[in-house]
Amino acid sequence: MGWGQGNETFTNLNASTGAYGNGSYTGDNGVVWTYNEARSVDATDNITGRSIGLRDTGTRFIRANSGANGVGDLTYTISSYFTGGTASNRTVEIYVNSILKETFTLPAMTTDYTRTVSANESGNVLIEFRSTGTRQIVLDNISWTSNNICATPNPTGTITATQNCGNTSLTYSAPSASLYWQTSATGTSTANATTAPYIVSSNGTYYVRAFNGTCWSTGTVSQAVTVVNVKS
Repeated sequence: MGWGQGNETFTNLNASTGAYGNGSYTGDNGVVWTYNEARSVDATDNITGRSIGLRDTGTRFIRANSGANGVGDLTYTISSYFTGGTASNRTVEIYVNSILKETFTLPAMTTDYTRTVSANESGNVLIEFRSTGTRQIVLDNISWTSNNICATPNPTGTITATQNCGNTSLTYSAPSASLYWQTSATGTSTANATTAPYIVSSNGTYYVRAFNGTCWSTGTVSQAVTVVNVKS
């Protein structure tokens, strides 16, 4: 179990609808997906809107990286693509961080199956779906949660703002090399640790967020700043 991390609906899939091919594209939430021996499925055998179909021979896969907070539970929907052969000819293997998490063979043709796999892998890991049967499959509606094993404690200190002429110096009450200054509550910059003051010249709210080397904290400490410009 975890909290929301990523999803893919294949709306932006750029594969041909008429021939299998290899390529990559930017999907939902800016995640880059790579596919091999795949095509876009927009009608008849599609699951929801545009789906991705994987061929019946060759090395067939769709893969992407999870994002910094890893994979807790991974959910996907699978169905048969085209009518040749039987359901037992259609199998998918699910890998997370190069570890096989599930092998699933279709029980019946023309039926959509939604599956959830417990992966529990930390860090920015590879999610991969491989078609290993002798007939085609179609996939859609992929989503995954963050790995809650990777949860990072929220910062608990306070920020002090010291006004200077034209800028404000921010200091943190419990400075640490694993606590970082951010310009948004969801920032992931490691450029400025709280071990040094953070000098800002623009009005706004500034944040401290924790990072354990793999995962970011869900909570932050914040401070609203108004920069004073003194006229001579």
